[in-house]
Amino acid sequence: MKYHFLSSLVVLCLSTNIRLNAQSVELYAGDKRAGVDLMWFKNFKNSRDQRTPLLFFSRNRASTDYKNSPTAFGSTNAISYNFKNGIGIVGVGAFLNAGFTPKVGVQYSKQKGDFMFFGWFVSDLKKNNNLDLFGLFRYQPKFNNQWRGFIQAELFPVYNPKNQIWNFTERFRLGARYHTWASGLMMDFNQAGKNTFTSTNNLGIFIRNEF
Repeated sequence: MKYHFLSSLVVLCLSTNIRLNAQSVELYAGDKRAGVDLMWFKNFKNSRDQRTPLLFFSRNRASTDYKNSPTAFGSTNAISYNFKNGIGIVGVGAFLNAGFTPKVGVQYSKQKGDFMFFGWFVSDLKKNNNLDLFGLFRYQPKFNNQWRGFIQAELFPVYNPKNQIWNFTERFRLGARYHTWASGLMMDFNQAGKNTFTSTNNLGIFIRNEF
């Protein structure tokens, strides 16, 4: 069952890449869930084909367990205006199973050598006014002309002021990169609650390609 699901994900990944022209596509299989993660971001260009401070970011994730449960789907799309120091103003539109949520806030992105950071602090414009803090850290140290290390960490705490509920998500990737391909171990964690927290985890492997 698990291997049939993974083969279906490969077909989905390749067909979706053709339509969306994603910069990176990741397939992962854990002990509890398997899924696909497509991430794409690029600066708009002006009439002279030069990069502008406007950046478009898109991320689409889908996962399910091995019991044919309903698929968990999320699509996050954002447009930001970024200054030279890396700080930007961002508007976010999140499409989740529960519906559409618009968000606004500030963004920061920085890339230097083998290190990259991308993140934002936003508040949704619905009545709940959830506060989202997102950060993606990536470090790819070079071993030689073909091989690099691949270390990535994502931290995504969400706070609901009305109900005083926290939701923490952490995702870690540790492996090696060969040309445009990377693979290794994946670890996803989640904690949610107010005074007491319910925890879940998903441990397994990942493979990704950057275009």
